[in-house]
Amino acid sequence: MVTMAALHSLTAEMHSGFLTLAFACIMIVFVSQIVVRLKNRMPARFVRWAIVARGYAEPAGYVAAVAGLLGLLLSAWTGMYAWPMSKLLESGVVRNKILFTVYATALWTIVVFMRTRFGRGLWSCPPMMTVYAGTAFVAFGFVGMAGSLGAHITQGGSALDFLWNFVGFRVASTVELGPQLAAAIALISAILFVVTLRIASKYDLFSMKLAPETCQKIFKWDEPKMHEPTAGAKS
Repeated sequence: MVTMAALHSLTAEMHSGFLTLAFACIMIVFVSQIVVRLKNRMPARFVRWAIVARGYAEPAGYVAAVAGLLGLLLSAWTGMYAWPMSKLLESGVVRNKILFTVYATALWTIVVFMRTRFGRGLWSCPPMMTVYAGTAFVAFGFVGMAGSLGAHITQGGSALDFLWNFVGFRVASTVELGPQLAAAIALISAILFVVTLRIASKYDLFSMKLAPETCQKIFKWDEPKMHEPTAGAKS
């Protein structure tokens, strides 16, 4: 009989692996885009490598992000039933792990939504590309922190303990926001959400597709495609 604790360990390893792959691929594409854009200032060999790497890393990162997000949700579900909830919530480490997992899930959802909504064309728009890669960077950071706290629960420590000590964070102390700060954050978030929807509706941004005929004409960045010709990579 397979226990929920065993399933939780399996799903935790699964989402960690997928999200690590997703993060690595997104960073590879981000750096490769910059190398290709500056091809006249880069060695031709580096440009050729960047063209090949981004073509394969881009779809791999997307698939890994989707699989990792599903694994993260499944891991959260198995974790809730692995141990008695009343016992889990007695620990500040567990409460912090749950908090960081929620942040990671929300941010990876944004990453997957952006790539699904705008497609590969987002890489031809530097501002969108930066937001996409930046969100993935922060999301992966929360995955790492949640994993570190998971190691504290099962092993009594983790490889990131030096970082916790450096920033002065006590893993057993529950991260809490005061009621006034929490209310202010919620209010600001709601205002930004409404304003964003208003702007998007006014300029019909929801029907806009990031494609070569839009962003590429403005920024002169191209999309990461597989099996691209290498002739244009020469400086």
